[in-house]
Amino acid sequence: MDDIRNYDPSNSSVLGRLLEELSWVGKTIKNYREGGRGYENVLTAEVFQSLDFLPRKQFFGEIIKNSHGADATRKILFDEIENIDFCLLPGNHYLIPSGTRHQTKLPVQPDGLIESENIYGVIEAKRIRSSSFQSEQLAREYVLALRDSNDKKPLLFLILGDKPPVKVTKHGKISIKDSIEIYIESVLERTERHSISKEVAMAQVDDVVCWITWEEIYNITKSQKDLFSIEDNSTRASITRLANSIIKSIEWHK
Repeated sequence: MDDIRNYDPSNSSVLGRLLEELSWVGKTIKNYREGGRGYENVLTAEVFQSLDFLPRKQFFGEIIKNSHGADATRKILFDEIENIDFCLLPGNHYLIPSGTRHQTKLPVQPDGLIESENIYGVIEAKRIRSSSFQSEQLAREYVLALRDSNDKKPLLFLILGDKPPVKVTKHGKISIKDSIEIYIESVLERTERHSISKEVAMAQVDDVVCWITWEEIYNITKSQKDLFSIEDNSTRASITRLANSIIKSIEWHK
């Protein structure tokens, strides 16, 4: 059966989208009986649900500020952090919309989309435990960010278990830029609705791609929780609980 994953766009809850995602895993659903421990989709849902509710500038904003790469683009996103729209597990996006089947449409399945007034971002999160990118994955996600950004600045935001180089199927550990460059020409040749050349695409990598590790997110959350100050005790306790949920989730998924 073709994996079309036509998600209901009105399903905006993090839990609802996670359940939709899990409904496609088939017989391997039994692997989630331990609560999905170690699986990046569960970890991402747990962490980003809390980040969505926490004060943006002090928590998600600090994560953006302390990521690596795409400095100018991240600065714009940080300045607009209070008004961003975030969608977790947004389903399939197709680089070849005219295709007749899922695979012939050149699918991309980002873990999240983040959009502000001037930024269009694609989020890809890997598990904390060892994992690999599929061979074309980074090139496809990069092209998706470039193509669908329209008049906004594109961003490809990677959340990694370890610092780069990253593991890529068939290539072992290589740099993020090299992983994109190996497949960018092939992906661009097949992608519809764009006028991006390989040269232009590769020239923008350093301005578009950024990354951070789960360990860094863990440390930033702990630090910001301790630094955050507010007089209302009930609000302070709520923020502490949300921050602790991120900390405990990352600890549990290691």
